[in-house]
Amino acid sequence: MNNFSGALRLTDLNDFIGPSQECIKPVPVTKSKKRGVVKLHDDGALTQNSLPLQKETISLTDCLACSGCVTSAETVLIESQSIGTLQRARVETHKSHVFVATLSPQSISSIAHKLRMGYVETCQKLIAALKCDGYKYVFSSVEGSELCHQLSAEELLNCSREKNLPDTNSDKSVNTSVKKPVLASACPGWICYAEKTQGAAVLDHISRIRSPQSIMGALVKSVVSQRESVPYSQVYHVSVMPCYDKKLEASRADFVSKEHDCAETDLVLSTAEAFDLWGNNSTDMMEGRNFDSVLTDSPFPFKTPVGGGSGGFAERILHHVARSLGASGPLEMNFKQLRNKDLLEAVVVINGTEFRVAKAYGFRNIQNIIQKIKHKRCNYDYIELMACPAGCLNGGGQIKLEDSGELSEVTAVYTSVSTDEIKNSKPLLPDLFLTSYKAVEKSTSALNTQW
Repeated sequence: MNNFSGALRLTDLNDFIGPSQECIKPVPVTKSKKRGVVKLHDDGALTQNSLPLQKETISLTDCLACSGCVTSAETVLIESQSIGTLQRARVETHKSHVFVATLSPQSISSIAHKLRMGYVETCQKLIAALKCDGYKYVFSSVEGSELCHQLSAEELLNCSREKNLPDTNSDKSVNTSVKKPVLASACPGWICYAEKTQGAAVLDHISRIRSPQSIMGALVKSVVSQRESVPYSQVYHVSVMPCYDKKLEASRADFVSKEHDCAETDLVLSTAEAFDLWGNNSTDMMEGRNFDSVLTDSPFPFKTPVGGGSGGFAERILHHVARSLGASGPLEMNFKQLRNKDLLEAVVVINGTEFRVAKAYGFRNIQNIIQKIKHKRCNYDYIELMACPAGCLNGGGQIKLEDSGELSEVTAVYTSVSTDEIKNSKPLLPDLFLTSYKAVEKSTSALNTQW
């Protein structure tokens, strides 16, 4: 635990924690006629017949395979995604590997609030710190967000043909079998909960479009390896995110390059961990220097998506839907609060067609949405679901706030550069950005978990 941020030791997190089983990785035992005596020594070491027993380790992949515990912070006990791991990699592979980083706007906003700086100035400071630390490229996950929004809009349109909408996507570039209401898939805490506790009745509604972090993972290594003329496996990709569950997401088998047999995102740091590494760096800011881009040779601007600190999925997706349907003029969306401040809904009419969207943050609201879906009483077209109350700006990996009022200050930093005019070229291979979800088999005992 010493390698992790002090935020991990908080006990008052508003999080879902299900009954857990004993966390034990089954180990095959070789039968032998010779009787073995296992001894526990004073230093904690185990020996059998005076020979040391090999210690078993539990990886992030093992956590994914286990249905025992469900919490949006379950991965923080795994050392494979820590500052120590990154520092060792920097020492061992800095000469052979190209190090690159992707920064989320939520993390930047949290660090900016901590430093009492503006969003743009903080971006310049972090880019300078990373470049001085040997990182060749620094990207913004907003670029992945925009691709995610665009593809999600196509996905929503394809499952909305029952409304007799014009077929604007004749090539069916994003043709998934998702059912309405479509549920956002960008939050790994929510996804982990759904896979471990819900069946097809809910999983069939989750968007098949990858999260912004995963989309960046699918692009970064291939782009950098081409630009630098190095093997794909020699690009070390670090992602800075507001959520510890992003470590778990990066460890999914679906996000490992089958062609190159290595992870698309090597390591994920929380905002607090990134601040410990680079936040207090005294390096001068790189004024006039923007983020690098994975899609073009031009720099990417210091912008955040309009529509709230969780990435603006509900707003941005409908903006793309409106453009696809030929709507003219700005799209007006007025969300109204329902039972609590973390449950909002809006009804938008685009060229005579009504779209109903909602935002549901925190597991209390998520569970209510799930019950409505299961009882076929959910009449939304798209729902932006996030596990953390107040969304990603309040993620468990963000820098600890002294009081709840400070969250509005972090939000003000984030929205100070928000825009709905971020433009990305359309991806040529949309299948690269699709994924799937499946229920994790439940086990009645930790010893018979299917690995």
